[in-house]
Amino acid sequence: MAHPITDRDRDKVRGLHAEGKSRNEIARSIGRSAATVSKIAREEGLTFAGGARVAAATEARRADAAARREQLADEALDGALGQVARTAGAESARDARDHATAARALTEVHARVAELARHSSNGSSGGSMLDRLADALLGPPAGGDHEGG
Repeated sequence: MAHPITDRDRDKVRGLHAEGKSRNEIARSIGRSAATVSKIAREEGLTFAGGARVAAATEARRADAAARREQLADEALDGALGQVARTAGAESARDARDHATAARALTEVHARVAELARHSSNGSSGGSMLDRLADALLGPPAGGDHEGG
């Protein structure tokens, strides 16, 4: 059975809402369900209408993450090439092996990040599940005729 809503719950929801927290952030913070937070908000006359603002912020985060992935892939590849060059000039077989191992690891990082970037751009990887969920809830990032809520 669900716990009854208390005045303390209402106070916390009002305070966190005033701080600009989302419904889900508030729910996690107070240990109640999102549905309970929605019910309290409705009773208190509070809304979580920030759809366009949230969509713009989400798209900005996506673009920033894509740029960081690209930078990470480039740096990993540059590092791998540097390790390969060091292998040729290594003073011992052990040093050469260590540089080759580092080059292989950096090449793998490059490949994984590049693969993630490819999947994130077409929405087909598990890593982009949140992006697909956001698109389903908020509509495509380019906008559209969705009514906010």
